[in-house]
Amino acid sequence: MDMSGRVERMRATLGALVREQSDRRELRDRQGQELKARSQEYMTKQVQAAERYVQHRRELGKRKEEAGGWATEKTLSDKSNVMGFGPEDPEEAPAAGFAQYTAPVPVAPAVPTPEPPPAAGGWQEPPSPPPAPAAPAPAVAEEPKAPKRPGRHARPQESFDDDDFSNNSWMK
Repeated sequence: MDMSGRVERMRATLGALVREQSDRRELRDRQGQELKARSQEYMTKQVQAAERYVQHRRELGKRKEEAGGWATEKTLSDKSNVMGFGPEDPEEAPAAGFAQYTAPVPVAPAVPTPEPPPAAGGWQEPPSPPPAPAAPAPAVAEEPKAPKRPGRHARPQESFDDDDFSNNSWMK
């Protein structure tokens, strides 16, 4: 092999090495950009979670201050745990589609079914008249009941919550 063939082969080898290095550099750059994008997304989520935590802690601090500095379980619990037994706000009114079901529907009296015609040639009893409607029962005046005496260990009407100090006069 002559010298020019060797030179060409060396140039081809060097060209292949340069192409491989540039391909590797491109791959490394692309992976770096993907990694940077993923880490930025992760950090954004972490910042949002930290902001929610800070908001929650501020809300708990505000509740504690409103309760006069007492950090009780009731003070720090979420307000969403309160059970509701009906619409208290106009926003919580029943939907219009259910309004028709709130009023009682009058029930029509049952109509007696007519008897079938008699068989031909047989004797038949005359039909009996329909039963008369029942007379209303006479109204009996109810005696007013004496108020029920509370039991031995009954609590007073306004019970005192040991954990809630916000209803005390000295807290205002």
